[in-house]
This record gives sequence, C-alpha cells and structure tokens, in this order.
Amino acid sequence: MSNQNLTPIMLVAGPVLLLGAFIMWPAQTYVGERATQSLIDEAGTLMPLLVAATLGVILMFGGLHLLNSEMMEGSDGVNKQLLTVGSMLIMVSLVSFVIGLGSNVTIINNVDVPQDNSEEWVDNAYVDEEDYMDSQNSAIDAGAVIWQMSPVTWGLAMIIIGLVAFLSERQEGAMGFALPSLMPIGTLFLSSPIINNPDLFNAVFPLVMITHVALGGLMLAGMVEVPGGSSET
Repeated sequence: MSNQNLTPIMLVAGPVLLLGAFIMWPAQTYVGERATQSLIDEAGTLMPLLVAATLGVILMFGGLHLLNSEMMEGSDGVNKQLLTVGSMLIMVSLVSFVIGLGSNVTIINNVDVPQDNSEEWVDNAYVDEEDYMDSQNSAIDAGAVIWQMSPVTWGLAMIIIGLVAFLSERQEGAMGFALPSLMPIGTLFLSSPIINNPDLFNAVFPLVMITHVALGGLMLAGMVEVPGGSSET
C-alpha cells in the first residue's frame, strides 16, 4: 500500500464526482435571482451533491498537483520553474472552487434563518423578505465572481503541464502525446471566460473532466509514464 501511486486514482475519482454533481446541480444554467431561487427550492436535497462536488474538487486538484510534483522531481531549469508556477495555479484554482462552492452552502444554510422586523436587534434573523433575498443574491453573485477566473488559472496549469511534458523525453507512439494534449484543451478552457459564451463553457467543462479521467486511466493502465516521475501505479 505504501508504494501505491495515488495520482491516477485521484485524477479518475475526482472528476467523476465533480462532473456528476455539476450535471445534477440546479443552478448550473441560471444567474442572479433565478440561480438563487433554484437553490432555495431544492435546498433540502443539495447537501449530498455539495459533499460530492467538494470531495471531487479536492481529489481532482490534489491529483493534478501530485502529477505536477512528480514531474518536478526530474525537471530542472526552465521546466522546473514552469512547474512551480503551475503548482501555484493549481492551488489558486482549488481555493477558488472551494470558496465558490461555499457561496452555495451559504444560500442553502440560510433557507431556514427566520425573519424578524421588530425594532430591537435580533440575532441570526433577517429583517424581512427583501433583506433575506438581497443577502442570498449577494452570496450567489460572490460565488460567480470567484468562479469566473478559475478556468483561466486551471487552464494555464494544464498548459504548463502539457508543455513541460512535450519538452521532456516522451514515450513513442500516440501515448506520448497524452500529457501534451493538455495544452490545446487547457487553451480552449482558459478562453471560455474571454469568449463569454455559456454554451462553450458547458461543452468544454465536461471535456476537461473527461480528459483528466482518461489521463488517470491511462496512468493506471501503465500506458502513460510521468516525465521525471515514478512509473509505479
């Protein structure tokens, strides 16, 4: 067990959990008040999905960080410096996702907070319905702001890993391009907030998840070796 490489396992399990939660999440195509109301309407059933999404995010970015770290072991010079920047970008993406999910948790947890418009100050109570909805909408907007740039940092991290893999010694055949394929997919992903097309993001996000799963699966099967890292899986 001590020799087991967790990188491919995390790269497979994390995206599966996150993508499953993403597909079932009621607010994925809504913004503003509609997004807030969709979460309020289904608040009683969303906590299991939030747990799955949070665990998926941690496993996925954890696996990506482990992959990045394995590649750093056999790298030097510019490649090692690039991977150091990649490690920072992965951590920024992880924090952004966790905080963004936290905004949804805030909305769900506030559903049962009472309202009290008495003149005296009351603990843990909204003044009225307007105060309640303003607070809930602010939470969803805060999460949206935090999430907006996560495809950029995540996509850049993928580009760096793919670039370093391309510049390093690769395997022969098609499998030699498995890691470098992160470059075009990462480029497409980071362009989604710039292009600002929700349909593009909804198409690219599952592709990114599938790419992580495929990469982890190939590593588990021993078909892809990490440049500079251990080949044990």
